[in-house]
Amino acid sequence: MILIIALWTGHCRDPGIPIGSVRTGYRFNVGDRVKYRCSEKLILVGSEERECQANGVWSGTEPICRSSYSYDFPEDVAPVLDTAFSQVLGATNPLMQKSDPDIGTGTNIYRAMKQIYDMMNNEMVRRQKEWEEIRHAIILLTDGKSNMGGSPKAAVDLIEEVLNIKADRKDYLDIYAIGVGKLDVDWKELNELGSKKDGERHAFILPDAKALLQVFENMLDVSKFVDTICGVGNMSTNASSQERTPWHVTIKPSSKETCRGALISDQWVLTAAHCFHTHNDTKLWRVIVGDPKLKRGREMQIDQQFIPEEYDVYAKKNQGISEFYGNDIALLKLTEKVKMSSHARPICLPCTVGANLALRRSPASTCFDHENVFLKKKEIPAHFVSLDDQIMDIVLKEENERALCIQAVSQAKNLFPNLTDVKEVVTDQFLCSGAGNEASPCKGESGGAVFLQKKYRYFQVGVVSWGLYNPCSSKTTNHALKTTDQNEVKRQPPPADREARDFHISVFRLQPWLRQHLKNVLRFLPLGPAS
Repeated sequence: MILIIALWTGHCRDPGIPIGSVRTGYRFNVGDRVKYRCSEKLILVGSEERECQANGVWSGTEPICRSSYSYDFPEDVAPVLDTAFSQVLGATNPLMQKSDPDIGTGTNIYRAMKQIYDMMNNEMVRRQKEWEEIRHAIILLTDGKSNMGGSPKAAVDLIEEVLNIKADRKDYLDIYAIGVGKLDVDWKELNELGSKKDGERHAFILPDAKALLQVFENMLDVSKFVDTICGVGNMSTNASSQERTPWHVTIKPSSKETCRGALISDQWVLTAAHCFHTHNDTKLWRVIVGDPKLKRGREMQIDQQFIPEEYDVYAKKNQGISEFYGNDIALLKLTEKVKMSSHARPICLPCTVGANLALRRSPASTCFDHENVFLKKKEIPAHFVSLDDQIMDIVLKEENERALCIQAVSQAKNLFPNLTDVKEVVTDQFLCSGAGNEASPCKGESGGAVFLQKKYRYFQVGVVSWGLYNPCSSKTTNHALKTTDQNEVKRQPPPADREARDFHISVFRLQPWLRQHLKNVLRFLPLGPAS
């Protein structure tokens, strides 16, 4: 007997074969497709066909073979709808109004969806400027089959057309189809109506109205959404700089402008510890937050300041390292809560429940999972905010690219003349960026968020700390480590004999400290195996 084991490898992971299904397609490279069908008497829910995409993720939703009389648990449906409401109410330029068309009773789903289309068409005419920026969620509750009015799919096609839903705009429409009842609900039709998004499910069946009530009782209170939604920035053409990055704040003592920071809740700011190295009296400091009524923002006082005990800029002076920026992080509690608005909203901090909802991930996710989502690539496009409030582009170097990025420190003899081990200066707390056409932070931009975008939301992965070169100085100085004082905003590339490298404190490496001080402010996910 000869035993042959074939191990297929490809760009995407093996999508598996759900119980009760048959799969055709066994190649997993970009562009390859797999198809599923269920065995007799079972109905397929999810995507019948999935394609391996360039990002290594299979398109569509994982298929499930269900019995005609199977139901979902309310606790599984609630988080999905919770996220849907959060996305719409916290999205860019939301309509912020309820529309309750009097459609009447019965099972004419086509008529219901067609009426929604008519409403959207009218709104599009009235809101032409911001229409492309509005995101929509439709939650369809039905008590049976659409045995009147014909197939509702035609109306769904019209809705997708008026919203210009294409491959790159899938996140602008979510249709959740929920059947309520025991005998007449059609799994196949619900599955056809629900959106098909990568890794998400949009079709459910609940046994009765009591289960539906449990779903809504388990969802977040809508009145709290304005305070809890994080990472929402208005990227429409006519938005102001502050509306684009409403978490961004300026921190300064007296009249001297120094550092930047990020709102992570309605009363807490995350920034860099070295900002307070020479001015430690918080009574002298003011935090300027966005305010739609004030052109230059509103000045707020600091109630409490927290800096890690381990932070000591001179900790390695006896090793020939004049300045060391390990644990360069600080938390500021403001004396009062910031009024949330389009100009002032918190950024999402990874490893929190709020960030997890924004990512649309399972409630069972961990901090380790979030780190994999954000940083497990060789190069990660990210951003920071400049002195003149513009979004600047950088690339974080991770995995095998990180070693090459930090190696530039060993060449900076003007800063570290006797350095023998780069890791003494650049510990695993730091993210590295710089080189090429990337922007480098200037003095005055320290403490600001290093952030990136996922699911049309913004997440802070680091804090701007220090760098080898100050691009905003007209003079090439040897004192470029601290980035505190504001210089002219004009950026200059480094001279031929210098390399620009910048280092940012990773929020993943400082999790224990963040949790210690924010445990009553933010809800954190479990750390997981490696955080």
